[in-house]
This record gives sequence, structure tokens and C-alpha cells, in this order.
Amino acid sequence: MPMPLKKGFNVHVEYIEKPSTYVMRAIDIYEDFYGIGFIVSGDRQTITPEKISFIHAGNVTPMTIGVYHRTYALSDAPYKRYGMKFTPKIAKRCMEQIGEKNFHHVMSHLCYELSPACQKKVQQMFDDMLYEYEHYDSNSEFIIEGILGRLIITLLREGKAAESADAKLNIQDKAINEVLVYLDLHYAENPSIETLAALAGLSESHFMKRFHECVGSSYKTYLHCYKIRLAQNMLTNTKFSVSQISEKLGFCNPNYFCTIFRKISGNSPREFRKEHAAV
Repeated sequence: MPMPLKKGFNVHVEYIEKPSTYVMRAIDIYEDFYGIGFIVSGDRQTITPEKISFIHAGNVTPMTIGVYHRTYALSDAPYKRYGMKFTPKIAKRCMEQIGEKNFHHVMSHLCYELSPACQKKVQQMFDDMLYEYEHYDSNSEFIIEGILGRLIITLLREGKAAESADAKLNIQDKAINEVLVYLDLHYAENPSIETLAALAGLSESHFMKRFHECVGSSYKTYLHCYKIRLAQNMLTNTKFSVSQISEKLGFCNPNYFCTIFRKISGNSPREFRKEHAAV
């Protein structure tokens, strides 16, 4: 699960720099918001259940709601990108301005290639959105929303959907994707490897190997990361106590939950809640 939006916000804009070796620790899915990014430096491979896309500096990367995805490094170039997330509320207002068909057309592609001149134009749009986000006031959301609409129109006019760079995933990965869907519903039950292997129609050893190849981590690590992402959302958007969240997520006790949370997030659940409280 990705990091939730800050409580009370409908958008999030950021600029990040990561080493070339950076790999997402687990598969993400945007359940409550859309995403769109601009790659400044680096070469990445984005994997979804349906395809693999190869992304490079100067590309724009939309991501719609409900798509499992994960990225890997393809080169030793440092990874630098802008990214924004926005809720369906913003998406709806954007569609009213530019048209629902245009919006969904752009968001249905994983990668857009741009000319050098268009890259400069798009980077300036992200700079402007980032400035508004970092100097947030009562007008910032509407300004960011307007820039987002201009960005989508720019992609329609000047961008090229990089479908030729896509490769279909091996059909065998569908077994692991079915397991991931199952975990979405049963994560709190801590399903055993035996249960998941049977669901995938694989031996336990083959399942563990295939799971790691598809997800990039062991089942235990993936499940912990998944639960902590859910915990972050609960800490940000609910009043559940740490003990209640621990119980809802299926941890054996709150102390163990806090240990895993700090290991993955770098801070305690209470520190995380305080940091992400509404401004």
C-alpha cells in the first residue's frame, strides 16, 4: 500500500531523489487516489499484472486507481522524479473541465514520451505544483487542479503513449496475482504459505520462489509491509488506538506491531500519527 495523503488534503506533490539501486519494497496499489509523475533522471521498469513498461528520464508516468504496480532500476543512473497524487474529488473536477474521455485516455497509459521542449514545459508544471503544495493555502488546491488539467491536455496534444515499450507478463504470474487479491481480503488472518501455495496450485517451495520473483520480497516481508501501509492509513484517517489497529491487522500483540512498524516506517505509530495530523 502507498503512503496515504495527508489528512484533510486532496492532493500530494513531491520531489524525490533515490540511489539507482532503489527498489519498491512491495507491490503498491492506489486504492483511494490517482497518481502521475515526471522522471527527471533514471531508468525504471514498472510492472503491473498486465504489462511491463520501461520508463526513462523525460517520461511522464500516470497511474490510475486499483492497479497493482512495482518499479525496479534498469541502470545505474540516480533516480529523481516529481510525483503527485490526487483524490477522485480532484479527478472529477478535472474531468468537468477537460472531458471524462480525455482524462481516462491519459490515465490508462503507464508512460508518455515527450520532446525535449515539452519536457521543459512539463517540468515547470510540476515545479509550480510543488511550490503551491509547499506553500499551501486556501487557493493552492484549485491552482494545482488547474495545472493538472493543463498537464493532461499537454500529454494529449504533444505526448506519445509508449505502448511499443510494453511487454506482456508471463501468464504464469496470474497465479501470484490471484494470491495478492486473496491477501487483500484475508491479510488479518495471516494465511499460511501452505494455504497460499494451494490457492496458487503450486508446491510450497515453488510458490515461495515464484512469489519472491514476482513481488521482490518474501511472503512474510510483503505481508508486514502491506499491513504497515494499512496501519499508516488508519493512523492518518481514523481515531483507532494503536492497540485497536494492531488487532484489526492481525498482529499477535501491540508491542510486536510497534516493532514492525518502526522497522518499516522508521518511527513509532504515535510519532507517525503526530507527523501526519491535519495542519
